[in-house]
Amino acid sequence: MEETEGHGGAATAPAVSSDAVAVSDEKRRQLLEKIRSRASSAPIKDEFIDFQRFNQLYGDQNNREGKPTATKEDSQEPPQKRQKKSGQNKKRPRPKRDPPHTRLCLNVSMGKVCVYGDKCKFSHEVADLMKKKLPDIGPKCYNFDTFGRCPFGLMCRYGASHIGPDFENVVDESRLVDPASLTHNQLTLELKRSLRKKSAPFPKSEVYLQTLPRKGRGKKKEAHDTLVANTLLSDCVKSKPCSEKGLDNSISKTTESFIRSNSEGGVPSADVTTAQPEVPQGSGKTSPEVGSSVSDEGILQDSSNVSVIQNGGSDSIVVSRTPSAVRSIPETSEAIPIIPAEGAETVKTPSPIKLIGEDQSVVSSGIVDPGANGLMDMSLSETVNGPREKKSLDVDGKLLLAPLTTVGNLPFRRICKRYGADITCGEMAMCTNLLMGQACEWALLRRHHTEDVFGVQLCGAFPDTMTKCAELLSSRLELDFIDINVGCPIDLVYHKGAGTGLMNRMPKFEQIVRGMSSVMDIPLSVKLRTGVLENKNMAHTVIPKLYDWGASVVTVHGRSREARYTRSADWGYLKACAQVAQPHPFIGNGDILSFEDANDHFQNSGSAGLMIARGALIKPWIFTEIKEQRHWDISSGERLDLLRDFSNYGLEHWGSDSQGVEKTRRFLLEWLSFLHRYIPVGLLERLPQRINERPPYYIGRNDLETMMASANCEDWVKISEMLLGPIPDDFIFLPKHKANSYK
Repeated sequence: MEETEGHGGAATAPAVSSDAVAVSDEKRRQLLEKIRSRASSAPIKDEFIDFQRFNQLYGDQNNREGKPTATKEDSQEPPQKRQKKSGQNKKRPRPKRDPPHTRLCLNVSMGKVCVYGDKCKFSHEVADLMKKKLPDIGPKCYNFDTFGRCPFGLMCRYGASHIGPDFENVVDESRLVDPASLTHNQLTLELKRSLRKKSAPFPKSEVYLQTLPRKGRGKKKEAHDTLVANTLLSDCVKSKPCSEKGLDNSISKTTESFIRSNSEGGVPSADVTTAQPEVPQGSGKTSPEVGSSVSDEGILQDSSNVSVIQNGGSDSIVVSRTPSAVRSIPETSEAIPIIPAEGAETVKTPSPIKLIGEDQSVVSSGIVDPGANGLMDMSLSETVNGPREKKSLDVDGKLLLAPLTTVGNLPFRRICKRYGADITCGEMAMCTNLLMGQACEWALLRRHHTEDVFGVQLCGAFPDTMTKCAELLSSRLELDFIDINVGCPIDLVYHKGAGTGLMNRMPKFEQIVRGMSSVMDIPLSVKLRTGVLENKNMAHTVIPKLYDWGASVVTVHGRSREARYTRSADWGYLKACAQVAQPHPFIGNGDILSFEDANDHFQNSGSAGLMIARGALIKPWIFTEIKEQRHWDISSGERLDLLRDFSNYGLEHWGSDSQGVEKTRRFLLEWLSFLHRYIPVGLLERLPQRINERPPYYIGRNDLETMMASANCEDWVKISEMLLGPIPDDFIFLPKHKANSYK
């Protein structure tokens, strides 16, 4: 066995194992054979196996097998459907919230004047509510000790350390720190209002979305629209001077058609002014500045320095950025024909688009061509000011914490960051909820100051919402990258076309990636699975396209949607995916629970970085083990200290009042539904532990270690009471994810 380091000490037989003496040696041998015959059974040392419990378990099974079973004729009740032991607990009870009038106003609790006065929906009766307040959990408040002031004032469940005799909230000026300064990406009131009123601007997204085909239109119709748009633009330029009203209408229609037809899956790079009065050839006069322009941000504005003119000797439409009106264009410009729609009448005077710089040189030119999936490909990909440079995301040799729904919250990420995670990512956020300004969804995007490289993951099914959300977040929040979720296997997400459902909708998938990439100046990453169906892998065909569409990094989880988490990750297939991704960075993900796993995948899979998900939930110190190349036999006391730190971070993040304490407790219990699967190093016959291995019933080296190994929710609740005090009388908890562990 490999030597291990840590504070747990050598493995010794537990003192409580005396109960196992009641089982005879012959019975122990038989039970041990049954335990070892299980393919997924973890190799626990014999002296730690709870043989008495196994004897009771198999004895009960034998008794049930010996009883005569009731026939259908004898049974009066209909047969009950067998309960599934995996998946989600979809009928979990929701926590109840007290009505507002029974809760103290936060401003009053902090000793401030409530701006709402008598109209406030919360109570201002301090003395009455303080009498009804639940007793304090402990004598010291973590928030007060850390920041010099508790943000929850009189309602804090640890208020003995900072509530005065006259119900005033004590402030320690010597160590006063604003907690809000330590976290970023807050939802401001102004942004929340603009999102709910649907008045928030999305200039780049609006320009890109105009290039997409409308719903229900075929390729011929899109090609026809392309031809009509260019013809309209040409005719408008050639037209005679018209009335101001007619000119404005022509400008509006032509601008919309031009944007929809002549952009390359991203933001058009030139300002475009449509419909100028005809300038007589050789007159030397310039056209007056009329109409509006579409800027790089996609906002219609007055065009004082941009014009569309017709070359006197050719039939080219030229886009010019000028400091004054319009300057003459050399007649040597070559005309690039526009491809007409199939079966449509050929235009006699085709009109190419050219971008003219300050020095009269052609910066770029292009021709409209309906590309794949109806996207209009045009080579106007660089702005007059030069190409937009994106920041890069360095993942070479890095360890990434995967985006984890529910359990990947900010306090948990702080724990993982402390143990050595290089890159962290927030929980999966639904783009539609973000665009509606839902505060609970925006809370998933918050970033702690210790997260030096941080990104968020968006989930959505349509290019309009995903593109707008990417533009909004990249421009307003402090992010290092944005990730697209194409790996969520949950039915609710999949059947709406999001998550792994995007792998069945490649046209929409392409539009989403192109659109998000075009409106962001930070890297775009994509996380997907090997495919939708088992034994029908398709990720290797999608990965090269993702980089072409604008993705900077691709992560693949080595399972299909159909497999969920029931089989081992296919790292042989991930190696093939890494090869087709070259020379771009590729990240592998799946079943990493030890430094041996990480070393093997770094050396043999071709992955630039590794993403860790369940391995971090089972033992968040895995990042330390990988970097220090050792097995850490962490003691039960150290793990309890780890849970205490998580609880303190939760009280800081969710609050130290009754509501915040119970929310912290629920997230702690959700984490314990994974954490109990860890098997202490000193109890294993063989190292390392595999992620899909489940231990037999065993007794730890002390009572706390035995309790932490329990798969019973009641034991998890007992651990939470050690840290957060007794549970309320009406407390009910079911984990979000059903555990595939023994019972």
